[in-house]
Amino acid sequence: MKQVLIVFSLVTLFVFSNMDANGQGKAKGNSKNKNKVEKQKGPPAWAPAHGYRAKTRHIYFPKQNIYYDLQKGVYIYTDGKSWDVSVQLPIALKAVDLDLEVQVELDFDTDQPQSKNKEHQNQH
Repeated sequence: MKQVLIVFSLVTLFVFSNMDANGQGKAKGNSKNKNKVEKQKGPPAWAPAHGYRAKTRHIYFPKQNIYYDLQKGVYIYTDGKSWDVSVQLPIALKAVDLDLEVQVELDFDTDQPQSKNKEHQNQH
């Protein structure tokens, strides 16, 4: 009977030592993070720090002719016919590193900076 109790104790100890705090099996290596999709927290790296130039509401990228709304965290861009708003860049601009592009801080408060797009294109 002592041997059965010892074997049972060892098996129990082994099973629980291979579980994390949530009762899930521990992953070996980096397999736990293979399918993990990290969501971006906060503004993109190229955006001004929080509190920096509080007047700035939008960042305009003249070369790409797109805007980034700092308050809403969305991109405003055109497909040539109409303006779209999205939390992600359009596919055509995914490869562009906006950190390296010319950025113009716009200090007027509006939800539609594209309403002055012709003016922005002429100035920049």
